[in-house]
Parts: sequence; C-alpha cells; structure tokens
Amino acid sequence: MITIFLLLSYSASYSYTNSASAQAENVTKISLQKIINNPCNCVIFRLDDVRNDWLTTVQLNVMDQFISKNQSLSLGLIMHKIDNKSAITEKIKEGNEKGLFNLDIHGWDHVDYTQLSKQEQLETLQQANEKMSTIFGHRSQVFIPPYNKFNGDTIEVLKSVGIRVISSYIYYDKTDYFISDGRNEGVFNTSLYHLPAMTTFKSEIRNGIWEKVPIQTILNSVDDGISKYGYAVIMLHPQNFAKMENGIFVNVLDEKEMKDLSFLIDSIRSKNIQITTFTNVVGLNNETPSQDTSVVPEFYGMQTIVLMISTLSIILFTKISRKMVLQ
Repeated sequence: MITIFLLLSYSASYSYTNSASAQAENVTKISLQKIINNPCNCVIFRLDDVRNDWLTTVQLNVMDQFISKNQSLSLGLIMHKIDNKSAITEKIKEGNEKGLFNLDIHGWDHVDYTQLSKQEQLETLQQANEKMSTIFGHRSQVFIPPYNKFNGDTIEVLKSVGIRVISSYIYYDKTDYFISDGRNEGVFNTSLYHLPAMTTFKSEIRNGIWEKVPIQTILNSVDDGISKYGYAVIMLHPQNFAKMENGIFVNVLDEKEMKDLSFLIDSIRSKNIQITTFTNVVGLNNETPSQDTSVVPEFYGMQTIVLMISTLSIILFTKISRKMVLQ
C-alpha cells in the first residue's frame, strides 16, 4: 500500500516538474493564449518624440488631455533627453502612477537605428533602459524605433534588453503582426510582438511639412485595424499640436488641433472601444523585465503539498525498509 502511495506521489511530483519546465519554455505562449481568449477591441495612442528640451508646453498639454479624460497613452521617450527632474518628467510620473501611461523607449537618441551597428544598437538600448529604471523605477518592454526604422540586428538585440514589443509603422514593418483574437496563433514569433502604428494624426509628407489626416479617415482606419487585428495603433507627434511660425514649430499650443484630438478620443470611446497600452494588449501587465529572460518555475499551493508528501513518503518508506531488513 505504501509502495502504491509512493509511486503516485512520485508520479504527481514528476508531472509537476514537467509542467513547470513546460511553463518555463512556453511562457510567451501562455501570455498569448490569455489574449486569444480575450480579444482586445481597443486602440493604442502612441506619442513619439517625448523629450525635455522641445515643445514642452505642447507635450504637457497632450499628456494632460489623456490624464483629464482618464485614458491611456503610450509615450515614446528619447531617454538621453529625459532629465531626472523637469516638468516633462514629473508629468510622465503623474500619468505613470495613475496607471495611464505606458513608458516606451524611442531610442537613446533620435537616430536611425538601421544606421547603427549591432553593438551600437545593443549598447544604446541598454543605456536607455538603465536610465528608464533609474528615473521611473522600472525598465521598458516596448521599443518604438526612431523614424519607425529597424533591421534584423534590432530584432536580435531586443530580447537581451528585455524588450517584448516593437511598434514601427505599417509602411516599414512587414512582419506578421500580433493579432488579439487568435487567428494567427503560432504563426508569428511570440518572443517579440509586432504592433505597428496603422494610422497617424498627421502625416509628414516631406521633411518638416505635415498634412492633417481627417478625423473620419482615422476612425475608418481604427475600424479596419480592429477588424483585422483586434486593435489599432494611432501615432501622434508633439509637433502635430504646436503652432508654426516662419516655417518652424514653436512652443505654443494649437488649440484647434487639441480640440480635434479631444474629439477623436471621445469618438473612439463613444463606440465602446477601449483605449489601452501595448503591454496591456499583449498581456505583459507592465511587469518589470530583466535582461535575463529565462523563467524560473515557482513552487506553490498544491505543488508544494505534493512535494512535501513525496518527501515524507520517501522517509517513511526508507524507515520501514530498514526495519524489515533488521527483522
């Protein structure tokens, strides 16, 4: 009887060990399955080029727009230009502490990453994430490449710095995109999620010249993105909401553009579409990543009980066996 009990205990312990190992090897698949069961039907607003030394008043007003409406915003931070103490940094912290802002890396400097060597990409992303941790208390899991450009080297170095999401633009990223309703389960690499911007508040038709995208066109693109992928990403830039004087953007808010942004946010919400962040869409829950992406299984609950029973069974079996031998 004891032998049978012992075998069952061994079996339970062995099954759990295999289960824990599978969990460690397939953690990204588990995250994916969670999202597959809960389609997003959501929009991500992505504000690029966030920095301390440029269009400060405009940036603060854009961030306040989302805070005042209690809506999420993903910020693309140029980390070399983010100071420890500034009005921009304090506003970022305010939105982050309210659970509204997703802090994403938009490079160490605003440079074309395809022009950097693999080692340079690695070092600058490490530097950016270290500063992110120092100022805001956690590292980022999202990379928004400056100019939306990246290459194979970029993809290779992202995992080593704890990046799990890349958001470029549909014209630059031709990789299989993350789909939140599971239609491409197992098709793409779940160690890195591609969620590109699908539309933009304004389009840069040439260097420094921007063209307004009609609100209805943006809303149509949102519907199309949600239909195809379960979500849509809208790209914003601070200069989209700044006035221009003599061909140069100045630190003065364009009230009309801000009203259009407010109308866009309200229109999306009126359609029962949630406004969220990259990490929420893919199920990362803003957890703090580490550069070592291995997963160590945790033993808890019923598994702990099984292990304890197995250990006691071994001890008991050993004692009985010795007693029988002595007799």
